[in-house]
Amino acid sequence: MLSSFAIRYSSCSSFGFLSVWFVAFALGCLLLGCHSLKLLPASVEKPEKAEKDPSPLAPSKYQLRVSQYLFLADFELKRDLALFRELADLRDQVHKELQLPSANTLIQVHLFDDRQRYETFMHTRYPDLPKRRAFFVAQPRSVGGAEDLLVYTFWGDRIRQDLRHELTHALLHSVLKDVPLWLDEGLAEYFEVPPDAEGINLRHLEQMQFAPGGSFKCDLAHLEELSQVQQMTPAEYREAWAWVHFMLRARPEAKAVLIQYLQQLRTNSNPGPLQPRLANIFPDLDETLCQHFGKLDSNRLLMPSFQR
Repeated sequence: MLSSFAIRYSSCSSFGFLSVWFVAFALGCLLLGCHSLKLLPASVEKPEKAEKDPSPLAPSKYQLRVSQYLFLADFELKRDLALFRELADLRDQVHKELQLPSANTLIQVHLFDDRQRYETFMHTRYPDLPKRRAFFVAQPRSVGGAEDLLVYTFWGDRIRQDLRHELTHALLHSVLKDVPLWLDEGLAEYFEVPPDAEGINLRHLEQMQFAPGGSFKCDLAHLEELSQVQQMTPAEYREAWAWVHFMLRARPEAKAVLIQYLQQLRTNSNPGPLQPRLANIFPDLDETLCQHFGKLDSNRLLMPSFQR
């Protein structure tokens, strides 16, 4: 089962309220990342009679402000927990490694006490969504206005991975006009592992090294054509991570291309494809990617769990 799901809502310009439509799908069990979607507006008729909203409320009893995040939970949050310190550092890591400016946009993180309460809330609030361990939602406050950046999850064994992944999405969307689907997911898969892993997502790396035939198939041009999450397979999520790791860790020239591209995304939501820019520097781009991953060590430890 997929771990998480990132949603980007579009406001409806014909009404003074938000309306959306959504088509969900399920991928394979190997993928642990999330998806970024832009949902199209749909018309919604106002009910004849107002009814009491039976929806359960998101956690909010206890609040903890850490860096750009506001954690809200119905259980007491320990300020000195190592996880919160690490997530504060994640913000600095993302901005420094990607050379992006910092932002003051508040990211609200709703932490549920257990999975059952979380799934009950998500099923009631977002009934069309599939079951996932975590969600990122970018939701406009008003038509044409700023967005609320929201993360929903529960405290489980993979809380560290899930929060790092979802908060990466939120941090990117707080400073960029838009992020192409493949790049959004590739960066989240890269930053979901702790800093000392140097961006190596062990699960992806092992699957690449043991690919049938001993070779990893890649096609960045194809990835860049994908605009709907329904088009992506687990292999394409893995490839998205691979290209991000290559650009950030292989050669300075490759990183420079990515950094320039991200700078353009700060003001331009559609700066064009990235593949031709890399191909200008690396004529045999696919072979260069394979050589990079042939040098990596897959003997890495999995991330530990955090106790509340």
